[in-house]
Amino acid sequence: MRTKALFKTCSKGAAVLAALLCMTLFSGCSKDDDEQASGYSTAEREALQVLNGTFSYDGGMTSTTIVFSPFPEPVQKKSTMNDVEMDFYGTMEYHSTYYDDNFYFYIDTDLKQIVAYSQHSEKKDYFNALVGKIWEYTIVDENTIKLFDTDLSDPTFHTNTFTRE
Repeated sequence: MRTKALFKTCSKGAAVLAALLCMTLFSGCSKDDDEQASGYSTAEREALQVLNGTFSYDGGMTSTTIVFSPFPEPVQKKSTMNDVEMDFYGTMEYHSTYYDDNFYFYIDTDLKQIVAYSQHSEKKDYFNALVGKIWEYTIVDENTIKLFDTDLSDPTFHTNTFTRE
């Protein structure tokens, strides 16, 4: 009789232990699986979702339009210098009063930077490692971003507000 009661207790304990083990194994998978499936962190996905589309700035004497087209997942492109590969998050068309170019870009959400390299004019899977730009960005809301071109000297005077078209 005592053996039978002990067996019932052990069976219940084993069932509870098995249930806890399954809950532990499967509860933490969704976020990791989601990041592995897309290749982007949550912060990168959120930023890319806002950036996707056309933004413009009109500063009176100059105007700029930027079209961001994120990739579904990071895509490797080769550098014109020694075929070194780099991950990019999308393409970016940049049109301003004084400068036009097509870029591959990625974002650094820790530094709040958009880093872009010019697409090679003849080789589609290459980027020009010598022609690049970095913008510090602030996402104001889903329709407004602020960009500071780090080639310029003072973010106080050279940060432009872009709105979605």
